Formats: sequence, C-alpha cells, structure tokens
Amino acid sequence: MLEIIRSIPPGSVLTYGQVAALADTPRAARQVGRILYFYGESVPWQRVINHYGGLSTYKVGSGERQRVLLEEEGLSFRADGTIDLKRYQWRPSLKIIKKLGLPEEIAFQINLKLT
Repeated sequence: MLEIIRSIPPGSVLTYGQVAALADTPRAARQVGRILYFYGESVPWQRVINHYGGLSTYKVGSGERQRVLLEEEGLSFRADGTIDLKRYQWRPSLKIIKKLGLPEEIAFQINLKLT
C-alpha cells in the first residue's frame, strides 16, 4: 500500500477504498487510514481522501492541514468541502501499474467508474 500511496502524483488523489483495491485488499479502507496515520509525513497522506471526495482527517485533527496541502498542489474544493473525483482522481498509467505490480483489472475498473 505504501508504494501505491507514494506513487500518487501531486495534484491527484485516490480514495482509501481505491488504495485498498489497488493493493488487492478490497474492503481494507480503514487499514489504509491506519497506515497513513502511522507513517504520517513520510508518505503523501494528504492525497488519500474519502469516497465522497471529502476529507476524513478532521477526526484526527489534521483536516485543515490536509486541505491546505491539497490546495497548494492545485486542487479546488467545492462549497461543500469536497473535491471533484472525476477531475482529480489519479489514473495510473499501464507502465506504473506494471511497475508497482498492481492488478490491471482493478485499475481498469477504478478508471472506468470515473469516465
């Protein structure tokens, strides 16, 4: 999971569930959150958001920081505090998918949902 998170480029996001699915551990979205909390600043934690396009980190006191970091990367928030997943969701290239050893079918399904 860490390599997937580290691969998300600036200005892009994935949801907790998408990270879990790409790591071939579907239904492990909460585990992704725990990993991000544990590793903190050593990974681009701010690029992982909830499935609504919102920030779940307000619960642990870093929501404002996450928003600032994402805005500094060029992401815009809607009035309701969410971002447009169709616009900002990372779509890894086939080269990246192979490099990371990700399941191609899952990456395809994630991309298909957003087109």
